[in-house]
Amino acid sequence: MQYFRLLLLSLLLAPAITVTGQQLKTKQENGYFNITNPAEIQVVQSIDSAMLASGNARFRPGFEFHTINGFFVNPSFSLGLGIGLQFSNYKYYPATTDETVKTSGAEITSLPIFADFRYYPRNSISGTLFIIDAGYAPTLSVRNEAHKPFLGGGAFMKLGAAYKFYLSEFISFVPSLNFKAQRYGEHTVVGGTLGIGFMF
Repeated sequence: MQYFRLLLLSLLLAPAITVTGQQLKTKQENGYFNITNPAEIQVVQSIDSAMLASGNARFRPGFEFHTINGFFVNPSFSLGLGIGLQFSNYKYYPATTDETVKTSGAEITSLPIFADFRYYPRNSISGTLFIIDAGYAPTLSVRNEAHKPFLGGGAFMKLGAAYKFYLSEFISFVPSLNFKAQRYGEHTVVGGTLGIGFMF
């Protein structure tokens, strides 16, 4: 009789445990979300030299921070809109040796605005996801104003993979590795990025 009662009790509790587990698994794959990347290191380089009025430039590593707001279409797929600030460095090679312009550490500040698409193969509180970002980054400023007409804004695309580490009911850690291609005026740079993000 005692075994019968234990069996009956376990059968009654099983649906509740299953429902609770399902709610926990899908809690962060439902409705609105925010992903904030306080730091994304970008190791990019020029496909070819960017031609300037009196020389050329080749791009070097930089960094970016951005935030994405979006929603889950279903537990496996999300759509978002991102905005951020990007700081790109390049080395300037003057055409003549008598120029007084600083030849290294030149900086471009851009405003990336992009659509963010994420695919989650497994519906779980921690797991792999795949990323596609596409957008445009207008140039806000160039340290050397004479270079701005040649290194203006341009389109960019990023393809990557990330892993979502569940930390608590309200936050997850989402590091990512990405391939990125970006235009600066008529010039193209490509490379990799390492993102350090948090999902709320």
